[in-house]
Amino acid sequence: MTRDLNDTLVFVRVVQTGSFTAAANALQIPKTTVSRRVRALEAHLGAALLHRTTRKLRLTEAGAAYFEWCNGIARRLDDAENAVQQIRGTPGGWLRVTLPYSFGATWIAPLIAGFCARFPQVRVDIVATHVPLDLIGENVDVALRLGALPDSSLVAQRLGSFSTSVYASPAYIDKYGAPENPDDLHRHAALALHQARTDSGYTWPLRKAGRKSRHYALDPVIVASDPVLLLDAARAGNGVLLAMDASMASEVTARRLCKVLPEWIGPQQDLNALFPRERVPSPKLRAFVDYLKAQLRFTHAK
Repeated sequence: MTRDLNDTLVFVRVVQTGSFTAAANALQIPKTTVSRRVRALEAHLGAALLHRTTRKLRLTEAGAAYFEWCNGIARRLDDAENAVQQIRGTPGGWLRVTLPYSFGATWIAPLIAGFCARFPQVRVDIVATHVPLDLIGENVDVALRLGALPDSSLVAQRLGSFSTSVYASPAYIDKYGAPENPDDLHRHAALALHQARTDSGYTWPLRKAGRKSRHYALDPVIVASDPVLLLDAARAGNGVLLAMDASMASEVTARRLCKVLPEWIGPQQDLNALFPRERVPSPKLRAFVDYLKAQLRFTHAK
């Protein structure tokens, strides 16, 4: 029996979209054609790929294995089309982006709709994680990362910088007072990220304008891997928090938090776009990076 690659591509789109109807809409073909092609593929393979119920579709064991391999093939076909579009200079195809969850939810997710409206031929796949991914092995086009970058073979393009400061709620200040200088921090409850831990304990690097940064000891009461997990605790008066000024602007306006140690500056958080050195940036990647740089200009540290 001959193999029809279109059947495989239709099956992949059904899994990606979650239903025959959504796949039909995405492919702009009748739903009956989608169902017929998936049945033909199952007949060719001699195995059921999907459990069909009235509410949702679920992959069988064979279907999950087949999709894992064929999803990559579908992406490579998109990349092949994108290679032709590169010659034409038109952004198109799948763009897979990985980024930290809270930063992505706060700053990047609201921009995606505008990007897709401007470049309708580009499809965006977002992987939110704090764990560094193998960009080549995971077929990731670009990783967005905040802060210091480890040595690697990846190419880094700086998109902008964010200033940081120390914040506390009015309730905390009313109860415990505000630190008058960074040496007081070890006497205050701190809300810290895991990366604030050093060989000598938890510290924050702070400096006055024109001076070198120093690490000041903390007494953390809550530590977390993501700053969004510390925000409610800061609002509730559980401790002081080092955070990006751009993220805290709405909190200050609403008087839920206020800046303490106002003359002291925390570490600058650079936002970088990382991509493999051996990959020539495609039109879709260049368009995405340029779009982010333009849209995030208002958040850049001065």
